[in-house]
Amino acid sequence: MNDHAGPLTRTTLETATCLDAISGYDGIDDKALGSSKPGSTSFGLAIQKGPDTLDGFKVGILVEGFEHNAVDSRVRGAVLTAAQKFKDLGATVEEVSLPDHLQGPAIWTIQQRIAGAQTLLGQNTGRRVLYMTDMEGARLPWTDDGFQRAFPSTKNVIINGLYLMQKFPDLYGKTANFGRYLSDKYQELFEKYDVLVMPTTPVVAPRHGKRELPLDSLKPSMGLTINTAVFNVTGHPALSIPVGFAPAKDDDQVMLPVGMQIVGGLWQEEKILRAGHVWESHYDWKKMHYSTEKN
Repeated sequence: MNDHAGPLTRTTLETATCLDAISGYDGIDDKALGSSKPGSTSFGLAIQKGPDTLDGFKVGILVEGFEHNAVDSRVRGAVLTAAQKFKDLGATVEEVSLPDHLQGPAIWTIQQRIAGAQTLLGQNTGRRVLYMTDMEGARLPWTDDGFQRAFPSTKNVIINGLYLMQKFPDLYGKTANFGRYLSDKYQELFEKYDVLVMPTTPVVAPRHGKRELPLDSLKPSMGLTINTAVFNVTGHPALSIPVGFAPAKDDDQVMLPVGMQIVGGLWQEEKILRAGHVWESHYDWKKMHYSTEKN
């Protein structure tokens, strides 16, 4: 199943410092076997003592991340404006295209539904990890009463996962192979560019859904991961920093933060941290408001 691990902090420097504390193979999680030893990174020190410009840096604006029809024009404008500021910091900024980026949400959804259902049903076995046996004992076996009380997203994962496994038994393998292919395609871009940028989410934060019908609960969050889910498949490090404000979907008087996602090559966390740190060291995102006609 895909991990979404990462700290939530006030600044990029805090993120780097936290990453120094939590990164590395802990001897438990088999998905971290390729990691460095705990305590061996120095991301915080590196960006603190590094230059306050991005001379020689190459930034790619991933056009598919901006041109998706789900991206609100005001979010698009805010992130493009913020991305162009990298030029003033010494970086080269160019548009770059990877059409298969648009396949990311579908690949992630299939993998997450199948692996997620297996995990929830206690069938995700054969891994070398530390299991939380008390939690498993309390949750399993599933009963109709327990299922009915589950959150709509949990029901969605189980129903869809079981359906996909029954009707399309080879689908998970296909998406795993395509995910590897897609990872290689991003890596080809990172041979030329230090980082890629795009909106983190296509809209500013929506209102919560109503806990009534499942669709009512899930609808506000549908489509929010069009630019983020794919990197949970490929494993590329990504950072989101706030770059200004845009109006809420249903109230132009309410201004909400806009996030710019900065993505780096495999094992290139220091590059995205440096880009984020230098940007926020020069610009105050809280003073940036972007308001034009929405889509």
